[in-house]
Amino acid sequence: MGRKRAWDGKQIHLYIAILTLLSLAACTLNQTADTSILGIKIRGSKADEAREHFTLGKKYLVQGNYGNALKELEKAIVLAGEKSPADESLFYMGLIYAYPANPAKDFGKSIFYCRKLIKDYPKSPLVEQAKAIIGILQENDKLNRMVERLNTIIEESKKVDIGIEQKKRTKAK
Repeated sequence: MGRKRAWDGKQIHLYIAILTLLSLAACTLNQTADTSILGIKIRGSKADEAREHFTLGKKYLVQGNYGNALKELEKAIVLAGEKSPADESLFYMGLIYAYPANPAKDFGKSIFYCRKLIKDYPKSPLVEQAKAIIGILQENDKLNRMVERLNTIIEESKKVDIGIEQKKRTKAK
């Protein structure tokens, strides 16, 4: 009278069937991204890898790590090619370069990336926002140049006032 086995041979067949299905699924996935499922390496699509880099780039942006955010977004653009999230990545790169808290902000680069988005992805839902960013940055640049000119005029006016005061003093003597 033996005890009943707690583990019969049917379970090993189930495990082999699951591993076979996983292997077949891994073969059907294409492109280059490495992903790990239950410790088994499989290949994912470039679109998936691009989306991962895009998500990581946004995460870095929220953390204030602008340099790494730009690197991840650039990787997403390269992997995505002419598909999403390339348009979104360009938009966020434009935002990063325009962001006031970014110590390496560069409005020229911001405008460049927004224009590239508009030119390369004219049907993107982000085109209108990119146009708004370009308009705001151009208006900001125009106002900054006007402020510089006004400051120059003020300085020249002060010099004239000082000259007038000196002439009044010399006449008063």
